[in-house]
Amino acid sequence: MRRESLPPIYLALLSPTIAELLSSSSPPMEFFNPLGFLMLIALYGFGAILIREYVVRRGYPKSSIILLGVVYGMVEEGFAVKSFFNPGWQDLGILGVYGRYIGVNWVWSIGLTLYHSIISISIPIAIIELVYSDLMDKPWIVSRRRLLIIFSVFVLDNVLINILLVSGYQPSLLHYLILFMIMFLLVWLCGKVNIRPIRLANNPFLMWVGGFLWMLGFYIVLFGLPNLGLPVFIDIIILIIFFYISVRMFSNLFNVELSNKVRMAFALGPPSLFIFLSPLFEFSSDRSDNPIGMTLVGVFFAILFIYVYYKKVGE
Repeated sequence: MRRESLPPIYLALLSPTIAELLSSSSPPMEFFNPLGFLMLIALYGFGAILIREYVVRRGYPKSSIILLGVVYGMVEEGFAVKSFFNPGWQDLGILGVYGRYIGVNWVWSIGLTLYHSIISISIPIAIIELVYSDLMDKPWIVSRRRLLIIFSVFVLDNVLINILLVSGYQPSLLHYLILFMIMFLLVWLCGKVNIRPIRLANNPFLMWVGGFLWMLGFYIVLFGLPNLGLPVFIDIIILIIFFYISVRMFSNLFNVELSNKVRMAFALGPPSLFIFLSPLFEFSSDRSDNPIGMTLVGVFFAILFIYVYYKKVGE
């Protein structure tokens, strides 16, 4: 296999394994179900490939990946699984009531959009680009026919999830229309907006700690604050401010003024929290699914991240 063919394959695998497997959203018994595995590859992996290829082919600033990651979050959570709108979505908890207005779970929607932008899309793309730094600015899918196939499978996968797998709730046509209008607006804006990074420490360890603490802060803001009894509008304002700061922070993933080591350390910081939590995921008594094997997942990713950082990334 040609070396140029490897980055999109690794990206297609890395995006769902971080966002679903390592996070324990889909523990091993669920994640490695053959049909579910393929659908997650087509959803997360193909989505990440399409975003990365669109930005590179258009010559847009790499920070546009974060904005298009927001669009991806809206596609998955708004259209495919419809958790933006469904008050009975299994992961919502209090967020199915708190912050719900005109048929939208606003706190959840803002938080999950940010999660997918950073964790599902931007970080996996940054990691693979830094490993294959000589191919960083080149298209990875040269054939337009293959790119069209990837796009078609991605669209079909989302439609099948919407209709067949998560069919118990359907928002109104107006909800869908507004959702797609916002998505098209963001796609149009991505080539016109250059996100300026917030300057952070030019030190790998400090950047790793910063990413790690950001992930912890994300969970506190999304799931902790709603349990404090704050008025919803205050919670949403805090979440929007956190969203804005996060987008500017993580544009450093693509900031060429930082060394590859620093950028990789920053990329590995947020998912490292999942590694530390993996034994708790496995032995939690509150879960309704089967989290067996999560500790091994955490150990595997710890070894993988150390290997990637020390062996695969140059200065």
